[in-house]
Amino acid sequence: MTTELAPQQGAAPPAAQELQQQQEQQGDAALQERIAWAARMRQQFSPEGMCHPDGSIDQDFFKPKHIIIRLRDEEKWGPPQREALYKGLERFGVGKWREMIQAFPELGRYKDTDIRVHAGRLLGAQSLARHVGWKGDKAAVDAQRTLHLKIAEATRCLKNGVLVENDEGSVARYLEEHPDMAAQIGVPRDF
Repeated sequence: MTTELAPQQGAAPPAAQELQQQQEQQGDAALQERIAWAARMRQQFSPEGMCHPDGSIDQDFFKPKHIIIRLRDEEKWGPPQREALYKGLERFGVGKWREMIQAFPELGRYKDTDIRVHAGRLLGAQSLARHVGWKGDKAAVDAQRTLHLKIAEATRCLKNGVLVENDEGSVARYLEEHPDMAAQIGVPRDF
């Protein structure tokens, strides 16, 4: 007694299965050929480090690198730059940032705005509008900073260690009410 197995429902006849396998193999071969071609193109035209030796993409290439920029000690603002700025304020006055940069090599790597910000810190005031043209030696600069800090304390307009203007005009109003203090701010000096 022989038993024949009935073909399973939905299963392809043996000839169709062979044909399907051949097509898959041909498709796989074509796909493998395209993948190999893409790998060769990547190796040939991609930036260095983007591909593994086999031409596959290195996904780490596209991830952001954790970069910490640390300035070397000679690139940081320090005592030599501060002294050069004091000399620049004495020689050229407030607002002559380019002249200071050209005259003092210690300031050469900084931009005008950097010098202005550091001058504001030395003078103790964010706004240097009242000081344009003002010249003073180190003692005069330090005296201006002390004066600005007194005004900041009285007006409660101190931020990051410097006098700042506010929307209510507290500093301007204080200077109107205290002309003796206003007279001491930014009085131009010629040397």
